[in-house]
Amino acid sequence: MDFFKMKKVKLGLRSKVLLGSAIIMAMLLLSVLISFLEFGRMSRVLSRLIANNILSVDLSRNLLNQYDRYNSDLFQLLNAETMTESPMSILSENFNEDFDRLETVLATDTEKSMADSVRYAYSAYKQVVLETEELWLASKEVRTAWYFSKLQTVFDKYRNYLQKLSDSSQQALTDNYDNLQDSYYRSIMPGIVAMGAGVLLVILFCYFLNIYIIVPILKMSRGLSDYRDMNKTYDVSFDNGGDQINEMNTNIRELVAENKSFKKNLGK
Repeated sequence: MDFFKMKKVKLGLRSKVLLGSAIIMAMLLLSVLISFLEFGRMSRVLSRLIANNILSVDLSRNLLNQYDRYNSDLFQLLNAETMTESPMSILSENFNEDFDRLETVLATDTEKSMADSVRYAYSAYKQVVLETEELWLASKEVRTAWYFSKLQTVFDKYRNYLQKLSDSSQQALTDNYDNLQDSYYRSIMPGIVAMGAGVLLVILFCYFLNIYIIVPILKMSRGLSDYRDMNKTYDVSFDNGGDQINEMNTNIRELVAENKSFKKNLGK
């Protein structure tokens, strides 16, 4: 049964002080670690938002380029002497799929509100594009006039909303990047300052505790041991102890002197 009994460890005064200081430093390290973990969590969240912002900017710009090309092709088709191809045959049918993907990465209320405007503007634009079927046999002049008077107007509105959506995503990207930089300093600097200040305070605490309390007490303990074991004169003195420590040393010296006197009287 003795094997399972834990041996009790007895710590000296200096060891206890050092252990207490080590515990304080461990708590400071833990606080710094928590600070770093919190920054890691914030950075992951912001990094995910930044990635979504980048994807949003790319998707909105792709839609812009896609419909700029379509509108240009449509104008060339309408401006030809005879329309050899249906305008609807060159209309991209991927808008809903691309735009649904775009909406999944929008984060801010401004972006979501602008996305609704883009969808409505696209529906209006597509509705006007359907009118080109009626212009199949119309003259070049009629088709061109219709393009500039009606189609270009709704396309410009649709393109304007899509550009604003891209700008909103770009602004959100900039804001999130700035927040990531700010959160880095807000999270790291207090931890570093607290750690540095804590370590300095612990070192100063240990130093002064050792000089003014531990060393004088250890000297008195060794002086008493020398007197008791080897009958040496108790002549411990120090300048670093506090008033109470000096008073204790004086009392011990007087007790030792009285003890020596008592022993002499007994010897006689």
